[in-house]
Amino acid sequence: MNKFSAVITGIQRSDSLCCIELDASGITLSMLLFDLAPSFQQGKRVHVLFKESEVALGKHLRGEISLSNRFRAVVRAIRQGDILSDITLDSKAGEFGSIITTRAVERLGLQVSDEVTVMFKASQLSLETSHDT
Repeated sequence: MNKFSAVITGIQRSDSLCCIELDASGITLSMLLFDLAPSFQQGKRVHVLFKESEVALGKHLRGEISLSNRFRAVVRAIRQGDILSDITLDSKAGEFGSIITTRAVERLGLQVSDEVTVMFKASQLSLETSHDT
């Protein structure tokens, strides 16, 4: 499980649905969730969690897409398997991982030191209380 430290910068509510805006060391993230816990308030430091299998990667992307979470990272390591590959990435928010198919690694021509665009859906994030000061 990937984990970034972040600060809640905005909360939009519509009935029980909430859109949360977060700042993870200069990376703006958005997430959707139902029934926001009272402990999560604007200005609160939190941990943002997301699965490696939910992280999509792109190279040389241009134009707009519907995914709200899109930022740059650098490939630090690639561990290729027969079917799946484990990619280690470095971003302004820290190191994290992505698991994609080995076919995708080959199709992208992915190599260590490549700059990639990281993407994941707002519905794929979760929050955890941070005890950082």
